Amino acid sequence: MTPDIHDPAVLCADFARASAHGFGAKLCIHPKQVAWVREALRPSDAELEWARRVLAAASSTQGAVQLDGRMVDRPVVERARRLLERADPPA
Repeated sequence: MTPDIHDPAVLCADFARASAHGFGAKLCIHPKQVAWVREALRPSDAELEWARRVLAAASSTQGAVQLDGRMVDRPVVERARRLLERADPPA
């Protein structure tokens, strides 16, 4: 929870710290914070490109594949799917 409802930089810094520890959500205490949190949750363009490449590679086989010298197995594919869902959440 970020009590400062006037400074998006404080909220984004709090979210970045929490995200680095594995958290994937943020409690909003004011409606003004919702848009800031949505923006903080949005994956970067590089993350989205990676996710698309992972799903393309995984669709070519039933088992694990290699992409950029790294193994792509089911947990990696699921992470890629979640990233793409975060970029385009349901309304």
